[in-house]
Order: sequence, then C-alpha cells, then structure tokens
Amino acid sequence: MFVKSIKMKIAITGEKGFIGIHLTQYFRNILKYEVIELGRNYLDTLSTLKDLDWLIHGACIHRNPDPVTLLQLNRKLTNDTLNCLKDNGLKCNIAFLSSYHEELETPYGQSKREAKVALNDYCSSIGKEFVSFKLHNIFGKYAVPNKTSFIATFCYNLHNNLPIDFNKNEIKLVHIDDVLPVIASFKEAKIQYTETSVEKVYYFLKYFHDNYLNNVFPELKTKFELDLYQTYLSYKNYKL
Repeated sequence: MFVKSIKMKIAITGEKGFIGIHLTQYFRNILKYEVIELGRNYLDTLSTLKDLDWLIHGACIHRNPDPVTLLQLNRKLTNDTLNCLKDNGLKCNIAFLSSYHEELETPYGQSKREAKVALNDYCSSIGKEFVSFKLHNIFGKYAVPNKTSFIATFCYNLHNNLPIDFNKNEIKLVHIDDVLPVIASFKEAKIQYTETSVEKVYYFLKYFHDNYLNNVFPELKTKFELDLYQTYLSYKNYKL
C-alpha cells in the first residue's frame, strides 16, 4: 500500500535576507518542504498560521548608530516574536540563527545571547525542540555589497572599477552552501570554516579579476578558492 509522505512545513523570519533567501530555496527546491512566505511584516503572517513544524528565526538588527538602541530593538524583536507565538497558540520547534558574536561583549552579542536563552526557555515550556547555530562570516551569491558581506563589496567594486579598502584582520569564513545542510538537519553541529585574513581574500579576488580581464581561467587549489571564485563571478552583472 502506498503511503503519501507528510511534507514538513517551515517558516523563516528574515527570509528576504542573504541567508533567508538561500534557506528558502534549499528547503523548497532541494528538500521539497513547504515554506511559508512570511514577508517583511512577518508577525502579521505568523499570527495567522495554525500549524508549523519549524520556525527558523533569523530576523535581527545588525547595526545601529546607538548601541543601546540596537540592543533594545533586538530585545523587542525577540519579545514580539515570542508573544506572537504565545498569543496565537502556535507551538512549533525553533531553530535560532545565532552568531559567533554571542561570545563577544557587544550589544549585538548580548542581544544574541538573550534571544537564545528566551527562545530555548519557551521551547522547553511547551515541550518542543530548540536548536541554535553559531554562524561565522558567511559569503556567497545574493549577499548585498556594502551591507551583508565584505566579500560581496570587494567583488562588486572590482567589477565596477571602484576603490577597495582592506585590512589584515584575521577572519573565519564559510560558504553559504556549507551552511544550508547543517541548518536543514535541525541538529547542532560544527560548521567547517576557513581561517584566513581580509587581506588574503582581497588578493585572491584581485587575482581572479586580473585573470578574468585577460580571459584566463585562474588556478584553483582548494574548495575555498573555488567557492570564492564562483562568488566573484556572480557579481559580474550585479546592480545595486
């Protein structure tokens, strides 16, 4: 007897952001899950849902000129999300997209730590699963130059003959394609990253660009270099 499989239902806050766009496509087109379009005013849509398997919470405020305001805005975002779930009786598992900043004594890091605790406590109170992913610097296509990723900025500037400022800061990088299956597993796991520096990334991209201008395919020695090269190519016709 044929038994029809049950399609998992997913919703993502921050779905229009860099990671959210990739997650939506991965869940919908690769895993064939049902992805609920929440939109920018996600609380309005979330309040209408009757059932949901997983809520992936990625919405947050990354920057604000005033550190106190940034912390307050992110606290409000977390509280509003939890109140929406409680008020509408929507009991679902929650996956939280955190950041390595949660280890830092910054307003953004503090907001991540507080959100992680609050969401975990809520899931425990209703008998649902909670999982948190501590993400490092993620790069890949669809990142917004001058906003989402310095690699996106470098790629865009190279293709448009714009100046590039870079430093020698050490950094941990991970390509978006290596993040998606880990999040989709809904199990905490270490995401493999590459340790390098902003300066080295710049020279890789400059090398790719010089070869591109001369119609030469660059020598790629590692997966990281391939991921970086493919990201560089994706910004060839990017429009801000």
